[in-house]
Amino acid sequence: MQISQAKVSYRIPLVGGVTDYPQYYHDNNAKSICCTINKFLHVSIERNEYGGLNICSKADLPWGIGLGSSGAFHSALVIALSKSRKRNLSRLRISELSYELETGIDKFATGRQDSVACLYKGISLIKYHPDDSVTVKPIRTPRHWQNLLSTRLLLFDTGLRRHARDSIKDILSKKNKNLLDDISKLPDLLLDAWKSNDMDFLGTALNLQEQYRSRLSLTCRSKETDEFLSIARKFGGGARLTGAGIGCLLCYCPEDKQRQLRRKLNIPEIKFSILWQ
Repeated sequence: MQISQAKVSYRIPLVGGVTDYPQYYHDNNAKSICCTINKFLHVSIERNEYGGLNICSKADLPWGIGLGSSGAFHSALVIALSKSRKRNLSRLRISELSYELETGIDKFATGRQDSVACLYKGISLIKYHPDDSVTVKPIRTPRHWQNLLSTRLLLFDTGLRRHARDSIKDILSKKNKNLLDDISKLPDLLLDAWKSNDMDFLGTALNLQEQYRSRLSLTCRSKETDEFLSIARKFGGGARLTGAGIGCLLCYCPEDKQRQLRRKLNIPEIKFSILWQ
């Protein structure tokens, strides 16, 4: 007998990621920009014959591709459990409980953005505060920009998998403080460009995010991903890997170069649209 179910979106990280760990934001300004997409993770809870509960999940995408699957799962689980108890939780409370569940055993399992971003449609600015609170501000996006962004952002599966926790201890080490500070500035740079009607700066911002991110740890890159990034930048407007480890290849690419980019990369594309308000 099914008791409750929940569905949340996968999220794509644009800029600011890896500053969302308390080891950084407790002492520093940190924020990130993410967008949700029309790919979902489902969780259902059923009562079994022994009086306990069966928890089942179904995902539109595989694990380990840097799109926040673990955060999406835990947030969906909290929603389903709260529904089963007839409790109405705010989105920020859901994300807080989700984060506590995931990091209860391993504090490096994930950052804060995954369990937050999956709960907010469209493009969001997420701020992480020293007291562990989080605030979310939707980024207002004109209709014609919505269509262009959904068209110009392309996502490819590199086929390479690596847990974020395999990289994050290196990433958060003291020697990387300056690089993390540079990453923390990218959300404001992107917002300033967008306020000036410069959509294409997103390509530059993705390149900068990857330039800084790839220097944080040797586990953040590989020979294969370096080649993919080189191709993407030759035929597109900007590119980054989506995970703290490796993940997918996210490209900002003008329409007239997309066919050539797809042919040169020759890896599976994940078709998606941004899930707007």
